[in-house]
Amino acid sequence: MQVQLIDHTGFGHPDPARHAANVLVFTKNTRLEMKPGLFDEIASWPWGMVEKELAYMANTIPSSWEFITYTFLVTDVTRAFTHQFVRTRTGSFAQQTMRVLNVNGWGYETGPTVAENPRAKQRYDATMDAIADNYDQMILDGAKIEDARGILPTNIHTNIVAKFDLRTIADTARKRASGRTQGEYRSVMEAMHSEVLRVHPWAKLFLGRTFDRAAHELENAVSQMCEGGQFDESQKIILVKLIDQLRATA
Repeated sequence: MQVQLIDHTGFGHPDPARHAANVLVFTKNTRLEMKPGLFDEIASWPWGMVEKELAYMANTIPSSWEFITYTFLVTDVTRAFTHQFVRTRTGSFAQQTMRVLNVNGWGYETGPTVAENPRAKQRYDATMDAIADNYDQMILDGAKIEDARGILPTNIHTNIVAKFDLRTIADTARKRASGRTQGEYRSVMEAMHSEVLRVHPWAKLFLGRTFDRAAHELENAVSQMCEGGQFDESQKIILVKLIDQLRATA
């Protein structure tokens, strides 16, 4: 799996992080006053003044966050993951097709409980090899690609482009931080999070809010107590669900 940020607000600007911050502060301030030259005025502010505005915005109405956008190229992820990923209705997506593209030589993901079980892994790999052979042979026998794709597995690798705004990134990252979220999804969101902070370091005010950190630490503590035998798996699930409910209402 690899996540690459290929476009974002401020891309190509001499100071992309400051430009994006100016846009964010500007869109918030237009709610109170919209005058000629306001954007240029904000651009002339010292950074400390802009940062103070950002800190305030991180804990107030998030509508202005939607003016800051990020476009990611996500490669070598599973169709199982993208089936979940595209449910984010406030995102835009462009995914590699299997209807007209012959995906001969496709790769696939192996889940941890299969990878750690030699007998299960042998059966899993043998099944994948058989599917690959039959897919290729069906096309050679004259089947259309769009019909042959019906036998391809959910864990086949695919590539997808996703465009999110800052509001969607912050919301999705918070919802997918739970330990109950599929590991691949968490890994993608963590990589997207890192890419955003690489170009817009100030975004930590929006992506790493105190409540989120506290919830993450609490969840880790619950996991450690389970490993120590203080809770069984059913009790852990109950506690983690309660943490998720807190995230949803934060």
